[in-house]
Amino acid sequence: MISTCPDCGAAGIPLIFGLPVPAARQAAESGDLALGGCAMPTRPPHWQCPSGHRWPDDDEAAWDRRLLTVLEAHGYRA
Repeated sequence: MISTCPDCGAAGIPLIFGLPVPAARQAAESGDLALGGCAMPTRPPHWQCPSGHRWPDDDEAAWDRRLLTVLEAHGYRA
């Protein structure tokens, strides 16, 4: 899992695309999640740092776990 920005070294937060569920909107308002918009890039990045740098992560399973943890902290129930 690459949760540190390769450009500036800052900590990253999970980045998602598409229509966000209410828990995702709450997490984004809290700064725990970044919303990437409705259009999904061909190779979507998984992380975003406070400076707006975005990068992919080959360990999608670890990213999925981190994303689910963030969403659950904001009331999401699978």
